[in-house]
Formats: sequence, C-alpha cells, structure tokens
Amino acid sequence: MLKTIMVPTDGSPESDRALPVARAIARAQEAQVLLVQVVEFPVLAGDAYAERQVFQQTFDLLQQWSQDNLNRLAAQFRGASIRVESSQLTGNASEHLLDFERQHQPDLVVMATHGRSGLARFALGSVADRMVRHGIAPVLLVRGESEVSTLDKAMVMLDGSGVAEEALGITRELAGHPVQEVQFFEAVADPRDRAPATTYLMGVAERFAPSGVKTTISVEMGDPSVLIEAASREVDLVILCTHGRGGFNRLRYGSVAESVVQNSTRPVLLVRAAA
Repeated sequence: MLKTIMVPTDGSPESDRALPVARAIARAQEAQVLLVQVVEFPVLAGDAYAERQVFQQTFDLLQQWSQDNLNRLAAQFRGASIRVESSQLTGNASEHLLDFERQHQPDLVVMATHGRSGLARFALGSVADRMVRHGIAPVLLVRGESEVSTLDKAMVMLDGSGVAEEALGITRELAGHPVQEVQFFEAVADPRDRAPATTYLMGVAERFAPSGVKTTISVEMGDPSVLIEAASREVDLVILCTHGRGGFNRLRYGSVAESVVQNSTRPVLLVRAAA
C-alpha cells in the first residue's frame, strides 16, 4: 500500500483537475497527501526603490493567495477523511519540488501538466518533465483537459522487456485500491509476433491473479501510437515505464509514449526505469 502521495498545485483550474485522481488513490490506499505549492519570485523592472516596494507587495500577495489555496485544498481532502499536510515553498518550482520529494520520499506524485504563470508553471516538458527525469517516485500526470471520473480500469503498456515491466510494481500497489481491472497491452508490427506476445501477456496476467482484480490482455497490430491512443480511450489510467534518464524524449516507446502523454485524455502514470 502507498503511504504518502505528493500533490503539487498552483491553484489554477487546470491544476485542480489532478485533485480527484489524488483523492481517489489516497482514499483507496488510506494514504496521507502532501500538498505543495511553490511561489516564484516576481520579476519587475523600473525604479530600484519603487521596484523593491512593488516586489514585496506582489510577493506578499502571492504568498497569501498561495496559502489560501492550500487551505482550500486541504479542507477538501479532510472533508473526504484523507490525512493531509500542506507546504508552501518559494523559488524555482522544479528545484524546490524535487528537493521536497527527496526529503519526504513519497510513494507517488500526482500533478497536472498545465498551470498558470506567476506561480509554479506545470507545463509539459518543464516542471513535469523534470519530476519524471530526476524524481524518485512514479509520477501520475493529469492534463488540464483530462476526462476522468473513476480509476477502475488501468492499461499497462508492455513490450516484453524487463524495463517495461518496472511499471508492474506500482500497478500491483494500485490493484484493488482503487483499480479493479488491469489490461496488459502490447503493440506488434509483425504478424509472427502476435502469438509470442499473447503468451507473454497471459503469463503477466497470471502473476496478477493473487491481487483479485480482473485482468485482460490485448495484442494489436499496426502503428503503436495510433493503437495505444485509441485503446487508452477505453480505460481510466495508462501506466508505462520510461527509459532511464531521458524523460519524455527517451521513453521506452520513444515518440509513441511521448504522444500518449501529450495527447491522451486519460491520466498517465510514468515509472522511471532504474537504469
């Protein structure tokens, strides 16, 4: 079971879209939520004395707004009987979020991939990318326009490699809490690969029998990016492993996984490969 879930926020409506996902997992896992918001220093130009005054006023307003937002979100989690702690940080978003993660060692990070300027910007390829490349915990990304109401069914992208199977650890943790069905998916380009892939996925599914969740397998032929994006519309969560330290530019599926992260309307859970 997961003990702690880190939830970065910037207070924007897009950022808030990650909250139902975080609540669903925290409630099912009986995990504590660590809410974090980073206030960046405002950049001003003009008269030095006036600039210092405006800087302080602007910074004070941002800090107060951030604290109000953290209080609002914490109340929502407590209202759902979820233990929560909130922290306000100041400075560079990605650096401070990574430092916070290293200090608190959460089991999972849940965050949106779009945010607002003026506070920490959770833009795909910047803060979120750095959390995936340099963080220690799996990162569940929720796009601002993500369509999700439950996390009942998850799809795990595999390719027969040991690297891809590193995504199975977090999948086991979520099995039954809250995921109730797991589909193991593999895309093949050669018809001769269909039978071996089917046998492989059946073996993976058998390993999940003790979890008690329903398991299915799917082997499809064709363009992996098209197949995976189409298949992801039928599930609530997509789970896959990245390829080492390359972040979004070097995922196990390469441009395919990057396409899934950028275009999927479902949350995507990324596990960074150990090597």
